[in-house]
Amino acid sequence: MSDHDPHNVPFADPIDGRSGLTRRAWLARAAGAGVGLAGHGPLTAFAQGAPRRGGTLRVATVDKPVNMDPGYAQLYSSLQIYQNVYNKLAYVDEAGQFIPGLARSWKQENEKTWLFDLVDNAVFHNGEPFTAQDVVFTFTRLLDAKNKLPMRIFFSPVEGVEAVGSHQVRFHLARPFGPLLAMLTQATEIVNEKALKEKDPKLFPIGTGPYRFVEWVKDDHVTLERWDKYFRPGRPYLDRIIFSAPADDTVRLTGLQTGRFNWIQTVPPQRILELERGRDPKASPGRPYLPFFLMLNASKPPFNDRRLRQAIAWTLDRAEIVKLVYFGSHVPTAEPTPEPSPWATGVNVHKGGPDLARARQLLSDAGAGGGLTLTYLVKSQVPVLVKTGEILREQLKKVGITLEVQPLESGQYFEALVGKKFDIAGAWWSVTVDPDMFYSPLQHSASPWNFSGFKSEEADKRIDAFRFTPSPVTRKKMYPDLVRWFQEEGSLIVFSNEIQRYWMKPNVHGSVPLSSLELRFEDSWIA
Repeated sequence: MSDHDPHNVPFADPIDGRSGLTRRAWLARAAGAGVGLAGHGPLTAFAQGAPRRGGTLRVATVDKPVNMDPGYAQLYSSLQIYQNVYNKLAYVDEAGQFIPGLARSWKQENEKTWLFDLVDNAVFHNGEPFTAQDVVFTFTRLLDAKNKLPMRIFFSPVEGVEAVGSHQVRFHLARPFGPLLAMLTQATEIVNEKALKEKDPKLFPIGTGPYRFVEWVKDDHVTLERWDKYFRPGRPYLDRIIFSAPADDTVRLTGLQTGRFNWIQTVPPQRILELERGRDPKASPGRPYLPFFLMLNASKPPFNDRRLRQAIAWTLDRAEIVKLVYFGSHVPTAEPTPEPSPWATGVNVHKGGPDLARARQLLSDAGAGGGLTLTYLVKSQVPVLVKTGEILREQLKKVGITLEVQPLESGQYFEALVGKKFDIAGAWWSVTVDPDMFYSPLQHSASPWNFSGFKSEEADKRIDAFRFTPSPVTRKKMYPDLVRWFQEEGSLIVFSNEIQRYWMKPNVHGSVPLSSLELRFEDSWIA
């Protein structure tokens, strides 16, 4: 699951629900914060002085990787690492614009074909030169149903990719596909056929990226080293990156303060305001890029009944959860893309909630007035979601529901999701490049990532209409109704959107949150 895992200020100016920034002001600020370089990657406003080559970035992320094959993209903790080993055709920058990756330019020839011109100086870490055939192989592998790669769902409208020349490819679509470029910036990384045949890509990733894979010591660390044949001249700056994943926010912060780490993904939410006032550590810009939500298992009772799902929605107190668990580091919201996202709708069919009387009536109508006992599945490595479950437990008590919180290790959590062995699960997802990335994988009947087991012909029709409309203007007009329908009928309840901040030593530069939620370290450097 891309559970695009958590965890951003010009320094003393975090962008959050209290900032008062309008969408236009935020976008103007974001657009001015970075200047695109040749290839991809922003120059950040706070990275002062000339970038310096060398050094080791010791990174502490939230969770441990489980699979290094980008065809699977199982957990964000895996993507965080291998996205520095591989390259995509295109990327999204800090201002939300599509920028070149392995594709140096592109054009839409008609509604069903796109032409991409590729760079001619990229080399895979096994010494193989990058060509159009690697793009063809990557997507042929991905689209082949026999391979059962879950990332296939993102590219279902793609019929095939042909090599037009040694460094040019054409994408052929079965039908117009509105979010194609957005999908390419989110997934998938380009792989090499020879590399995949020689070594298991789940364990030994080989790409064209700025860093090459060195070692993976399970449950301890992953080491990457600079790829000296990287196609962007002068990049990357760092000699190596060492990824670790302490299971606790406090441990990560202590590690940063003592020098064990020099970059960490999250800190305890209650420490954010205090830390922002200091100089060590420093924080990156803050961006609300990560929706947190509840998955209700609609594949079996009780949540195969819409009334039970709505009862939970009317009981939920988002403001209380954000106040008690996230200490203002989240924005309470009922939609996956709230302000200042250009996709923000402001739609909330449960506005005015919680409404406990309405929730009790829904439970009674569904024959569950006598009380329910439910399980809440959560990753133990994410203490804020464990705490969310504890607050949710107290909220549900008010309508006679007993909630048992079950923290599990990442692998067990993922297995339980796939096996539908839960009632409610706490989760998060990267959606802010294009909201189709939220609804298609998580609510479409045909999706392998529909962990909640929600099946609805009407839902599929609505998702497909949004996905297969080529006009950005038309899609924007369609989107509010999509949000409203899923709030009323779907099996996901969005309760907040996390403001991304990365924390680092004062001498670490060039790390900013992106709407793709990639940890892209090729432009990072240590003074």
